[in-house]
Amino acid sequence: MRPIRLYLDSSDYSVLSDPKRRTPDLFNLLSQLRAWIEEGKVQCVFSGTHLSEMAPLNGAIDAAERRADLLSDLCGQNALVSQDVLFTKEFRVALGQQNVGVTAYSGRGDWFPGGSLDVLPLEDVSIAGEIHLAVDKMQLNRKEKRKAKRFALRDGKPRRSVQEMLKKNARIASLEEILAVYPMRPQDARILGRYVVGDVTKEEANEAFLNSLRDPRWMMQWFRQHHVKMTAFTEWIRDPAKTITDNFLKISQEIALVRSNDKLLGRKTADVTSNQWTLWQDDLLVSVSHKLAAALLGEPSVSFTAEDIDQSCPGLSTGIRALHSSWWSAMVATPRKPKLSDFPDALHAMYAPYVDVFRADSFMAPYIKRYSARYGTQVVPKLTLLKSTIDTLMSSSRADVQ
Repeated sequence: MRPIRLYLDSSDYSVLSDPKRRTPDLFNLLSQLRAWIEEGKVQCVFSGTHLSEMAPLNGAIDAAERRADLLSDLCGQNALVSQDVLFTKEFRVALGQQNVGVTAYSGRGDWFPGGSLDVLPLEDVSIAGEIHLAVDKMQLNRKEKRKAKRFALRDGKPRRSVQEMLKKNARIASLEEILAVYPMRPQDARILGRYVVGDVTKEEANEAFLNSLRDPRWMMQWFRQHHVKMTAFTEWIRDPAKTITDNFLKISQEIALVRSNDKLLGRKTADVTSNQWTLWQDDLLVSVSHKLAAALLGEPSVSFTAEDIDQSCPGLSTGIRALHSSWWSAMVATPRKPKLSDFPDALHAMYAPYVDVFRADSFMAPYIKRYSARYGTQVVPKLTLLKSTIDTLMSSSRADVQ
């Protein structure tokens, strides 16, 4: 029997990894989680959204590393694929291009966006070109530069003696330049450096890069050292979430328009019919889906209905509907205004249909539950209720077996 798959909220890692906030009850909960994981009864999974939120770009570096340590301890390499990878799979099912069910789980820690290897400019590497650039920067006259290039190159390629020297240096040279750009563990960065001089294959260099990404502890250490500088990698890691978030901004514009119309027409939003509210949500779901499908599949002419997305794209449907419902309810029933933090909550919610137990804050939990319950997901609004929820699931599983 498969272990109960558990998705913790980002705040859970903060609370459980902070000695000052970890009460005796929470300490016992953490001990129980570790025991269940060790026994193979529970499998804790993480996503790239977790890592993106943990990245210490604005200080609190020690706390970020504690969170990453706990995430690594509990999850290991049990990850859920990036949203762009997940949605691509869901859209293919919706288009009839894929008949088997969507799998979001990765046991290798592959949380990162699709096309991750494109970040490494391996195709652009040229030893001969680097030699030309190095010689051109030297304080030599034209004749001396030609002589230096003839010494290093033959028929446009590095001479054997030069290649051997470069390989030797790559095995012992400083890694500062590589580590400043990519979050690679020293042993993996060494492999990348050796690839540049032809000492290892492209496949080995690619795998070294991915192995570093699969290590959350190292990711946080790298962010600690480079959190001030926004590198191309930092922008790349956040890009899928940014694309989705930009589409979600339509929700806030929609709600602002409704509020404005309320004032002009002298009505209350509660007077809007449920049919109109449902149509707005369906329109939003379809609009976002078409934009994402065009971006991810390169098919701008696809046509989905809301029913298509609900049936074939549970992750996308749950995230968008939960966010729309939470914001609408906040507007109608309470003075709470939509927050920017609601966006990452929705990004997390997209994984709810793919796990057994999903932790969410008390505000978002009811809305996520509304749309993920049909997949059997147990949504837990408080960390203190987590143990009893898992206990109940375990008891029902034992009863089913008997």
